[in-house]
Amino acid sequence: TALASVTKPLAALACLVAVEEGTLALGAPAGPPGARVPHLLAHASGLPFEGATPLAPPGRRRIYSNTGFDVLGDTLATAAGMSVARYLAEAVLAPLGMAATELRGSPAKDGWSNVVDLARLAGELLAPTLVAPQTLAEDTTEQFAGLAGVVPGLGRFDPNPWGLGFELK
Repeated sequence: TALASVTKPLAALACLVAVEEGTLALGAPAGPPGARVPHLLAHASGLPFEGATPLAPPGRRRIYSNTGFDVLGDTLATAAGMSVARYLAEAVLAPLGMAATELRGSPAKDGWSNVVDLARLAGELLAPTLVAPQTLAEDTTEQFAGLAGVVPGLGRFDPNPWGLGFELK
């Protein structure tokens, strides 16, 4: 089954593994000028849902962004020296036994999986084994606090809290 935007938490988890192993730095520049990896993970880079022209400076608005996660995937791929799909498979999917899950394109929306594998992901998020519990706790804490923004199909929220790849509402 196509995961659509549920692909984003998988990509975020891969980034968190990369940060813990020293492959990716959270402070690394990524995306539009002034943006860093956390801006992309928290939908605060200013990049639009689709398209490359920023709609706001980094850290000013929460703009749910497929483009931001595509840039994040490129950043991870460059840092890891392999495709984001391969990194995800090796760092997250294989260790969690998610054999039915794969990334078939964009790390924003092109994941494919089944309910059994998604239950494994949910278990990992409840009791992390791939990253330290403190890391997951920080990543599920609001980043760039107080930003307002829009979630496609749901509307405008003020504030619109996000962690590093995880919606907090």
